Amino acid sequence: MARIVIRCQYTGHYVFTGIDTSTLPTIRSGRTFCPYCVTEHVWTSADAQVDEHATNHSKPLVRQAS
Repeated sequence: MARIVIRCQYTGHYVFTGIDTSTLPTIRSGRTFCPYCVTEHVWTSADAQVDEHATNHSKPLVRQAS
């Protein structure tokens, strides 16, 4: 089961959108609150990425921007 993530345009951190690809595979856009910059991001399918390595949903997705 893969999760849809977006990258914060201000901090560069990856943020989980709350959507699993197994439950809603045809998502084209959405809104997600970003805890890193404390704002809401509006995203499209071009901005989104699939995080296929996420198997344990109890841990938050945190990646450092390079």
